Order: sequence, then C-alpha cells, then structure tokens
Amino acid sequence: MKTLNTIVSMLTAVALVSAGTYHDFDPMSSPLDTTVARGFIIEYEDGVMHSNAYSSLDDHQVSYEVRNEYGIFNGVAISVLSAHDGNDLAVIPTIKNVWPIRLYSIPKPRPSAINATDPAAASYHSMTGVDIVHRKLKLTGRGVKIGVIDTGIDYNHPAFAGRGATKGCFGKNCRIAYGWDFVGDEYNGGNEPTPGPNPMDCQGHGTHVAGIIGADALNIKSSLKPPQPFVGVAPEATLGAYRIFGCTGSTTDDLIMAAMERAYHDGMDLINMSLGGGSAFKSNPPAVLGDKLIARGMAIIVAAGNDGEHGVWMVSDSSLGDLSTSVGSFDNIVGTYAYFTYAGGRYSYVPSDAYGKAINLPISATLVPVLHQNGTLADGCNADAYGGLNVKGKVVLVLGDLARCKSGDRGTIAKEAGAAGILIQTIPFGLGGVGGIPEFPMASIEHKTGTELIAAYKQDSQHRLTWSKTPASFWPDVSAPGGNILSAFPLKLGGYKVMSGTSMAAPYFAGAHALYIQAKKTKPRGDDVRKVFKNTATFFKDPITNTYTSAAKQGAGLLNVFNALTATSSITPDHIDLLDTNHLQRTVQITLSNHGKGTETYTLSHVPADALNSYPGNNTFPLLQPVLEADYASVTFSTTSVRIPAGRSATVTIRFREPAAGEELSIPIGDVSQVPIMDTSLGFPALSALDVATGNLTDVSKKGDYLFDLTSMKPVALTRLGSHTPSGEIRIYDSQNVFRGYLSSKTGTAYGPLGRHKMVDDQGNLVFTPRIWEGQVMESKTSTVPVKLPAGVYRIVVASQRKLTKGVYPKDYEVFEIGKVQI
Repeated sequence: MKTLNTIVSMLTAVALVSAGTYHDFDPMSSPLDTTVARGFIIEYEDGVMHSNAYSSLDDHQVSYEVRNEYGIFNGVAISVLSAHDGNDLAVIPTIKNVWPIRLYSIPKPRPSAINATDPAAASYHSMTGVDIVHRKLKLTGRGVKIGVIDTGIDYNHPAFAGRGATKGCFGKNCRIAYGWDFVGDEYNGGNEPTPGPNPMDCQGHGTHVAGIIGADALNIKSSLKPPQPFVGVAPEATLGAYRIFGCTGSTTDDLIMAAMERAYHDGMDLINMSLGGGSAFKSNPPAVLGDKLIARGMAIIVAAGNDGEHGVWMVSDSSLGDLSTSVGSFDNIVGTYAYFTYAGGRYSYVPSDAYGKAINLPISATLVPVLHQNGTLADGCNADAYGGLNVKGKVVLVLGDLARCKSGDRGTIAKEAGAAGILIQTIPFGLGGVGGIPEFPMASIEHKTGTELIAAYKQDSQHRLTWSKTPASFWPDVSAPGGNILSAFPLKLGGYKVMSGTSMAAPYFAGAHALYIQAKKTKPRGDDVRKVFKNTATFFKDPITNTYTSAAKQGAGLLNVFNALTATSSITPDHIDLLDTNHLQRTVQITLSNHGKGTETYTLSHVPADALNSYPGNNTFPLLQPVLEADYASVTFSTTSVRIPAGRSATVTIRFREPAAGEELSIPIGDVSQVPIMDTSLGFPALSALDVATGNLTDVSKKGDYLFDLTSMKPVALTRLGSHTPSGEIRIYDSQNVFRGYLSSKTGTAYGPLGRHKMVDDQGNLVFTPRIWEGQVMESKTSTVPVKLPAGVYRIVVASQRKLTKGVYPKDYEVFEIGKVQI
C-alpha cells in the first residue's frame, strides 16, 4: 500500500548539512532507457529506522509517495511530489545515498544461427562436463532453491512438471514452488504496476532462462513435445519465479530490488538475473543490495550483458558487485548452417532476418569485396564506396562495423548499386544476426571467413560462388554455453525456442552452482563457489591466432562443472588485480591448498594470452574489435614446484614484469591513466546553441563570446565518453577565471562517476549526452541548492578525471575548454 506524506507546516528555513551522496548517472552512456521522473532510491545510514527516516523527510518539507521499502538494503524507493531533487534528498540527515530510479528494458538475446531440431542446440552439456555430472555423479540440483528474477515463468509447461508428467504447476509441492508477480501484464515501466500472486510469463525470456536452469524435456508426454529431447543443468532444483516485467516494455531497478529481497526471504539459495546492460561503476543499488545478500549466504548470478560488440569497458553495471558473479557467453559447440563454397573453401552463413531463407543465386553472381584504397574492407555505408566498381549482378562483401550504419542501410546502398546480394563480415567473432531489407539476399559470415574470401579474391577475382541447397555442420569461432541454446518457451508462444546471449549463459552458471551445492551438502558463499569454478575453468585459444584469448574477453574461461565438483585443490585469490604500468602490483602471493587425501606436487608455469589494444593509433574511442598483440608480460615464481601434504596449504610468490612493447605505443597501453576518455576524434566535447523554438542545435564552439538569453537561445554542452571516468565534470569559470561551480541542468549536476557511451543506439544513431545550461551552478560538490549566476561572460570547461588518479584538478584530469558564453 502506498503512503502519502504531505507537509503542512514547518515553514522556517532549516540549515542543511551534507550527510549523503547523490549518484546521478548519464542516461546516454548505457542502453538503459531512462530514469523514472521524480523517482529515487534512498539508502539510510546504518542503524536508522524507517520511521525516523520518514520523519526526517517530513521535517525537510519533502512530499512523497513510497514505492517500495527494503529491509536488508535499509532504504526506500519514493516518488517525490514536491520540488526536491536528488541533491536535496542526499543532504537530509539519516540519508546515506540517493540514486535516480532507472528503467531496464526486457533483455534482447542475439538471433540464433541454428534451428531447434539441430542436435547442437541440445548438446552443450558435453562442453562443460554437465552430462558426466548427470550420468556418473547423479547430481540434478535436488534440494536447491533458485530464484529467477525475470519476465516470470510459464509454470504450466510440461518441462517443469517432473519427468513423465504432462503439466507443470505453481506452489507447494511443485517444481516452481515460490514466486510473486510485482507488475501485472499491462505494466510497461511507465504506468502503475498491479502486483499479484501469479507470476505467469507472457513474454518468454524468463521461461527460456528457467528452462536452461532446470527444465526436464527428456520424456515429455503432452501433445506439445520439444523439437528434440533436452534437459537443463539442474533438472530437479526448486525454482522461484519473481516477475518484474509485464508483457512488453521495461521495468525499474526498485522493483528488481524488491524481487531480490523477496527471493531471500523465500529461502532461495541463489538468484539469477539475466538483466545485463549498461556501462557504469558498480555503485548502483541492485549491485549494492546483491553484495549484502551474498554476505548473508546467497549467491547472485548476473549476465555480463550483450554489448561486447561496442568494445572494451562495456560489462553490465548490475554485474559489478564485489561478491556477485558476472557471466559472459560464447557460441555453442557446433551448429548446422546454410553454406556456400568459394575458391575450394566451404563457409557457413546466416541469412538476414528480412530475407529469412537460404540464398540461391546463380553462379554468375561472383564476389566483389568493397575495399578501401589500402586494401582493407570497407563498411559499405555510403554510395561512394562503390565508385569505380562493377557490382551489377554480383555479391558484394562489406565489413559489419556498426560505427556508421546498420545492415539495412548497407543492403539498400548495395541494391541501388546493382548488386545481386551482400555478405557482411561480422565483428568480432562468431555468426551474428543481421536485420537486412526484404527480398534482397543478405547474410552474415564469420570474421575469419571474410578474411579468407578477400585473400582468395586477390589471388583470382574470377572465383565463383556456389550456394548449397542443404545445410551442413560447422564449428563456430569460439565455444561455450550461452549461444544457440534450446530451452522452454511459454506454451502460448510455441513452447520451445533457440536463443543466444549472456542471458542464456548466466542461468547455465546458476544451474551449475546448484549442482555444486547439492554435491557438497552445504551452502557456501557465492563468491567461494565462484572461486572454485574459476580455478577449474578451461581457458580457450583464439581460432585465428592460435594463442590464448585474453582474459578480458573470456574471464577465467569455459565453465567445467565436472572438474569443479571433483577438484581436490584450490588457489586463493581467484583473480589478481595488477592495475597498470604506473601502478603495477609487481609482487603477489597466492595460496595453494590441498583438500585431497594424499600429498600432491604442484607445478607452476605461465601461459601468455593475447593482449588487447583498443587504442592502436590516435583513436580516442575504443575500437569495436581490439587489435590482438603479442605483448606478453614476464612472470616468475618463487618456486616452480611445491609438495603439499593432505589438508595443508603453501604460499608462492609471483613476480610480474610488464611487456616492453607497451612502452612504444603512441598511446601507452600500460598506463591506464592515459587512456582517452572523451571522444575527440568526432569533435567532442563541443558547445552548441539550442534554438528553443525550432529545437535546432548550432555548433558555436569556435565563435567567441556567444550571446544567450537563456529563454529563446540556450547553451548546450555535448559530451561523448569512450571510457569510464571517476568524475565527469563540466566546470564554469567567470571572466576573471574564478571557478563559479559545476554546470547544473534538469538532467542533474555535471560531476560524479560516468560509464562510457555506446558507439550507436539501437537505431544506428551516434550516442552522446547533451546538457542544457540555464545559468545555474552547484558551487561545490557538497552544495544542496543550485545558484543562478548573474549576467556576464563565462568559460565552460569539460574535465574528466583520469583512471587510477587521486582526482587533483587539473593535473589528474583530461581538460577541454569548449567555449565562452555571454548570458
């Protein structure tokens, strides 16, 4: 029930003392839709009672409605009805932190490259040892409770009924025994939720996630049988369905937190949140609550997000809790694809969504790569790329870089140039889906396929393309569960579906975690189980370079559940933060423990992995596909062999030395403080003039003292970040070079931690942040009320704190003066 608190007295002014922190965020730096208007999540100081906190809000004339209350988090989510903003709330005594309430979209898994009848869609357990765990160790997750915070679960599905049953159920003695609907079918993130006890899924994502965790479709007796038998990782685990999405639209992080706390009180051993997205620092409310729950014995499994195609610094913000587990995804072990042959090679492809069928062009449709003058593949995003090329009736090959356009634009341009079809080389690896345009043959091909086609074309441009009439099996570039996974889907939506993404990899890990709990007959902390899985993971090689793939891409490697359950040794810590060249932790100690029954001898060695360089030239925005470099660190051990008796441990000292080649790059890759933050290559930061009547922006960065009346014409500061900053600031100085404060706008005050921007949004538009200035500033980072500056001339300075620095201005900042304005 909502409570309305309105102040009718308390007219005297109260001196406010800074007591908390307002964590504003840049809505353009992540795929999250936006914030909830006037909505805030408040964390109280430790030990503060809710009643006392409400009294404090009342005493400061805040009028509000309560949306959700939290016990473990010790806070509340409110809608503010008065004129107070987040900064006003943060300085009220009893309040520790304030965040705007954010909207999260329903996750959008990647298109899959195989169909549901392909054996590969149900063969992924062989990669992780889960098939052996089921068969030899007889572990199924029985007795373990897993909460699924998602779109709900179709609990009537026979895959959740128990082996041989025809229909599932919800409640006591059912596989899906717990749950709650926090929103209702009609909720879309912009209207009022209608909570209730029925967490039925009408969207599909949650059912698919739950099926990966715990479906049993090996012996379905109902009329709606699966396209092939399959089983989840923990097919006898008990599930909780916590529905936070309606049938369409978005949800809010205050509802996610309410579901997290309910799952804890329902006794869930772990919760899965396939809600990855965004790029920010880890101080967001769900991550903070997640760490509190883990400290109480839960495990939190969160998807790392599906934004890897935007380059580095794009791990999901909700997966960044210190104790939670962030899970990435690679494609399934093998798939059946349509294919073509060229110059003696056979290559798989995935038709565009709009074309939707195998390509069957005549052999006269030869290949023409669209190349730059330097011989590299062009993206085909403008008609000029086809100048001088005869592509009529031929198939063109272009690069699938999303920086400038999407597949539909590429297809239209190629079709207008006379091409018979188009192949798009994916970035970085694997077979991704493309949208395309109707009735025009388009397809994606693997990155290495594109490289081989170009090499063959340069040797003989007359090679012919032949298109297979039947599909065949191929190995994708990389392998791990999360890509091309067959699972349950709501019965009203077909019952079964193949989907891909970290949304699918996270529940796989959650199911594996349940098997571990069952095997050990105990309930270890989530971060302790994470350590075991990281210790025993299989590290993969890049199929092109034949060197080990960077840990930045694959983490500790592919999950190996059988190894984790049978291992008798462990290493602490489970990861080492070496920082960068200037802050390198050169000496680290690790502890090896022998949990077995006899003495073991351990041999230590160093296996180098690819170095990823996202800034190989003068680029200020990270490459979507980092350059792989053989710049390996040197590692030495205090001993390369150690004998440890049963039940004992030993400590080994490791010494690191950074790669020498890193010092020769134009941008020192080893010095994180020198990583570019602002995307200056595209002209950011910049100052524009906003014509309020027309909405048009005019660049005035180099026009001297530009006059703004702040009514019909307003200054706008434009920023675009290629990497994180501990504090992204817009500073205002007067004509005497006196600092007057931080730019304050309706979207918040310009200081505080910021994540990087995506390359483009889902519509292919360049992503950046505009901040409209109306002459107000916050005089300091502890100020509570913005101050209106008098008429005069002011300098606008954009400053971004460099990583791993103390934040001393200006030496620890990347600083740009974007213009002078007269108001």
